[in-house]
Amino acid sequence: MKAVISESQYNRLIDSFITFLIEPHEEITDSGYSDSTFWIKNGEIISEKIEEEDIFLFSDSIWDEISDQFELDYDETQSVIKTWLEQHYGLGELTPYEIEEEDVEIWNNIIISNDNL
Repeated sequence: MKAVISESQYNRLIDSFITFLIEPHEEITDSGYSDSTFWIKNGEIISEKIEEEDIFLFSDSIWDEISDQFELDYDETQSVIKTWLEQHYGLGELTPYEIEEEDVEIWNNIIISNDNL
């Protein structure tokens, strides 16, 4: 049986799913990356807000979960994350991107400790 839902129900479902993936999180800064704020969930970096460049990097696992769950292409995934950032944090001016290979190395070199939290 196929269920039919309205666009507003669909949008609420996406919003709830993104919230589930990201919340609760903690924010840290690292002196080596002064223009970045990292979001940490369950001891892992899940995103990086880079103020100077107006971008917000998301882990590929979160990006892929959103994309796969709702069968969204890259631009659609980017759009729903941007909407979520605006609605929950007033960060609509930032453009979300899936983390790229070279940025994973940066995240891997950041030591998450209680000093940063």
